[in-house]
Amino acid sequence: MSLTATCSKLANLLQEELERSTRLLAVLEAEHVAIAGRDTDALQQIIAEKQELLGCLERSHEYRLQLLQTNNLAMSQEGLTSLLQQCGDKQNELSVNWSEIRSTLAACQLKNQQNGVILATSRRVTRDALAILLGDSADNSELYNQSGKATTSSYGGHRLTKV
Repeated sequence: MSLTATCSKLANLLQEELERSTRLLAVLEAEHVAIAGRDTDALQQIIAEKQELLGCLERSHEYRLQLLQTNNLAMSQEGLTSLLQQCGDKQNELSVNWSEIRSTLAACQLKNQQNGVILATSRRVTRDALAILLGDSADNSELYNQSGKATTSSYGGHRLTKV
């Protein structure tokens, strides 16, 4: 494959990756809203779209590595930088796109971590509330007394509700 053809394929690939990574960030923002609103229907759709975008980005990454390998370049950031430098008049545009992709993916990673923390906290709160209601592990549950101070439950495993 000629260098011109390789640079054209790389340009198309980076443009697609930029569009997909930007879309992924929007999906993660929507996921944040759905988590906060406890909208499980929206979450299911969002998760499916997120998985599809991640799959597309993974395939793009693999194809980018193949381009590097085909041109006998290291399959690393250094190899990509070298390829970008060989693309002449397209170098600046490609470098800008690559930089935007990396920045957007870093923002995606941060938002995904934030969403994960929110989900883990929500899961823990739900689990603890259920444990209190069912009388399970009540000895380890922290409750608040009338003055608002945290205290360990003294219910001794008794259910708080009668069925």
